[in-house]
This record gives sequence, structure tokens and C-alpha cells, in this order.
Amino acid sequence: MIFILTGEVGSGKTSFLRGLVDGLRASGISLDGFLCPRVMTGGETEGYDLLEIREEGCRPFLRRTGPKDAQKIGPYFMLPDGLARANEIIRRSRAGELLIVDEIGPLEVDGGGLWPAAAEVLLDDRRRSLVVIRESLLPEFRAVFAGVQICIFGKALWPELLGALRQPGFFSVKVKFFAYFRELFAARDKDMNLPSGSTLRALLEMLADTPARRAEIFAGSELKHHIVIMINGAAYPSSTGLDTLLAGGDVVAVFPMMGGG
Repeated sequence: MIFILTGEVGSGKTSFLRGLVDGLRASGISLDGFLCPRVMTGGETEGYDLLEIREEGCRPFLRRTGPKDAQKIGPYFMLPDGLARANEIIRRSRAGELLIVDEIGPLEVDGGGLWPAAAEVLLDDRRRSLVVIRESLLPEFRAVFAGVQICIFGKALWPELLGALRQPGFFSVKVKFFAYFRELFAARDKDMNLPSGSTLRALLEMLADTPARRAEIFAGSELKHHIVIMINGAAYPSSTGLDTLLAGGDVVAVFPMMGGG
């Protein structure tokens, strides 16, 4: 199972993960992996460090200067020692632990960087991993992870992530699409696996996995006024709104408001 924490560059993903790690430790969840905090010099980004979660050690990882043969991510060189250590951390992680990887990016899309080690662990559906991926790269990685259970947490869902990781149980709901939503989602219906305690909002955020789909579902953080959502043939309660809890076996219908004369 892969939990994906996503957001744009500079949205605070690593800062959020620091607090999340503290919360997971307090809950007694066994962790391994690493974070990549930004390194600033004179108000400018010099690079990123590799902050180990288990040992809490820190070493240089990405820098603006490096060996000529080092792999590059944009303006940054991936330092060989840091890369070797990151891959070692990923490979040593054990079943039963939550592996945190901050982050998988453009280099991994092409099979470089962390991917040789990450593929061994992330594509094993018996494992639990939390991976940071930029929103712009989600379509590529959804295709890569097609055979693995994934659960995507955009920024609106970050507050729900700690609860989802504390409760590793999952349940399945069926989403039915009507009218032009069938074309938008390229399906008449879709089975979705959700973490225990998931809400209608969480489901819709997971469905809104591309800019086009999000634009059709949400206006800001609220549902667009022309969309009708029904749960098991009935309108969801106005008292709980999009925070209505879902349950295993629920059928959620998504269709546009119909008009007529």
C-alpha cells in the first residue's frame, strides 16, 4: 500500500512531514526512511539534506555544485554519498514498518535517482510506504503504481493523513459516473480502496487527480454547485456535508444537476 503526499513545490510538504513523524512515533508506529529539508544560504536555496528518520542523522544530499558524473535534478547535483545512503535506507526497510520517502521526482520517472531501490519496495503491495510526489507528476506515477493499492492525499487532506496511517484498515466503495463525468473519468464506474475513517471529501479529493478533473469537481475547497453526489441512492446529510463518513460497500453516484422545461 502506498500513501502519496502531494502538493506543489514550496507548499510545505517536508515541514508537514516533520510533525507527522512526531505524531506517528507517539502512536507507536515503527518508521524508517528519510526527509529532505531545504538548506538555505544567504536567503537562497543551496540544496537539500538527507535527514534519516531512524537514526536522526543528517548529511548533504542535493547541492548546486557536485561531481561532473553526478545525476542532476534541475539545478542540483545528487551527491553520490547521499544517494547511496538514501538507497540503502530504502532497501533496509522491513515489512511491518512504514517507509517514508521524501521525495520521488522527475529523475525517478526516467528510472534514475532513487528508483532502482524504490521499485523493489514500493511495488511490493505487502508493504506500507508514504511517498512525497509533486502534483504535476501524479499521472506518470499513477501509471507506474497501477498494480499497487494507492491512496493520494492532496493538501486539503493532509490533516487526515495521521489518522489514516494510525488505522491501517481499508474498505472499498464503488463510484458511479453519469453524463459527461463518464468521459471525464473514462469509466462508468470505479472501485476505490479507502483508509478507515475516510470521508466523502477524501474520496472526491482522490478522484480529482488531474487539473481537469479537479476543475470539474471543486470550486476552491467546496463542491461545485452543479454537481450532485448521492450515497446509496440518497443525498448526503447536510449536517455533515463533505465530511460525511463513508463505509465499506457504499455506492457513491456523481452526476451533473439536470435541468428541463
